[in-house]
Amino acid sequence: MNLRGVGRRYGPRGPWVLRGADLVLPPRTLVRVEGANGTGKSTLLRLLAGIDAPTEGRLTGRPRTAYVPGALPFTVGGYLVHLGRVHGLDTVEAGRRADRWLARFGAAGCSRTPMARLSKGTSQKVAVAQALLAEPDLLVLDEAWTGLDAAARDELDRAVTERVADGATVVFVDHDPRRQSGAVDVTYRLGGGRLVAVPTAGAEPPAVSRAAPPRIRIEAEGSAAVLPSGLPGAPVVERDTSGGVRLTVAATHSDDLLRALLTARPGWHITGLAPAGARVPSTDAAPTSPPSPTPLPIPTPAPAPARDGATATGSGVPGRTPGADRAVPFPGIPRGRRFAALVRCQAALLTRSQRWLAPVLLHAAFLAVGVQAGQPVLDSLGYAAAGLLPVTAWLTRLCVTQEPPAARAVVAAALGPARVHGAALVTALGAALVLGTVATAFVLLTGEPLSNDRTAAVPLPPAALAGLLTALCCALVGTAVGALCARPVLHRRGWSLATTVPVVLLAVVTDGSPAKRAVTGLVSGSRDGTVRVPLLACAGALLLAAAVTALTVRLASSRE
Repeated sequence: MNLRGVGRRYGPRGPWVLRGADLVLPPRTLVRVEGANGTGKSTLLRLLAGIDAPTEGRLTGRPRTAYVPGALPFTVGGYLVHLGRVHGLDTVEAGRRADRWLARFGAAGCSRTPMARLSKGTSQKVAVAQALLAEPDLLVLDEAWTGLDAAARDELDRAVTERVADGATVVFVDHDPRRQSGAVDVTYRLGGGRLVAVPTAGAEPPAVSRAAPPRIRIEAEGSAAVLPSGLPGAPVVERDTSGGVRLTVAATHSDDLLRALLTARPGWHITGLAPAGARVPSTDAAPTSPPSPTPLPIPTPAPAPARDGATATGSGVPGRTPGADRAVPFPGIPRGRRFAALVRCQAALLTRSQRWLAPVLLHAAFLAVGVQAGQPVLDSLGYAAAGLLPVTAWLTRLCVTQEPPAARAVVAAALGPARVHGAALVTALGAALVLGTVATAFVLLTGEPLSNDRTAAVPLPPAALAGLLTALCCALVGTAVGALCARPVLHRRGWSLATTVPVVLLAVVTDGSPAKRAVTGLVSGSRDGTVRVPLLACAGALLLAAAVTALTVRLASSRE
């Protein structure tokens, strides 16, 4: 990862907290950042992690990243599994890694404990565990040792050493000058907004300062032609002509890899096991349990960790830094899968926080007052859809503000602030569509399929389609309104609330609003029993929502 002339202001036109920073972070390097309080250490780490965008300059080659920075309505285990899925792991693997790291930090007994009940020290252990379970190529630690007990601090020291040995880059800030003493490859000092390299006594160049980690070669045969997905340690796979495979992996992952092969369905038969570079002795039968790795006398250099080509680039012009692609996906893991996991996490957070209760009760009261049994169905459908617009705007504001800053920083480091914001908007729209579908079904069950004068019959299937599309139209417009009236457009809660109400009213009564056109089509059709399907209005609402989403996602990348 490279930084060239990177700078960051306090606010769009505020003073510079960091200016002209040049930094190269090669793999397998431990980097310390020093400086007095207020000199910009945390700002630099947030830039490296992709949480903030530079006001000027360039960041290139950022690898998959994890960041260690209150309380969320999850249990500890549930929170770690959600974040593991966001990082691209499946549920089983995320749970296994979560249990392993909790055990290493002496917090195995708190897996089922709600995070709101954790002590400060245990909360810090969970924060560190969530970063390490992803096995990132860039690990950013902002005073991560603070609040840990002595045993956990020692364990974090070992974990840092393991990550560097596996080829990762670790950048850390800590007030203890003895932290990682003798192991640091490069030290940088911040002061006056400038980043200066500090000579490290006795340190060798990063490229040769650390021996490559020992690696194990495993030979296996299986009835399946395809290996299980998501194998631990991302092993190098070679196939021979007889149908067997050779997998080379770091020794620290060999146990997990053997276990994954032996427990796969269909299973794999282990035929050989040896240090990489040595002849693999054949075995007659697979071991019943994975053996523990032993020290290897001749380590073989590991291949450099895979790097994705995604880049974050600043234009050098303040306020014009594209950052929607700052997050780098895991090699071989589709972005869509990780984004879907993030939406699930956002939905679970909304559901468990119970902040959804107020807008849902408002919508229920709106329906109870305005929708009565026996009323013309088209009139009631229009009324129910119109009430969905302010509710959706409210839900959108809740979704984009529901995470504490530290929790938001964690997922932003994994996927980038743009995708985090996009997931919040998708979650709000999904919740609104659920409400709209329920309301439409309620109206169809209780309303009369007749015109206002009770002389013309209204066909229910077209009415149902028109009602659902009108609800969709109002939900899309409501999402756009909520996105424009919340961060990153408006950060202050007072301004956000004061702006939402008049903008919602304008969206309901303005002639050019797609929501009004769709609702008006239902109400006017109720007079003569004609069903008007609002296809054009839905297309306009979709374009409006897409434009607002693109704008706010871009702002989230540069202003969060």
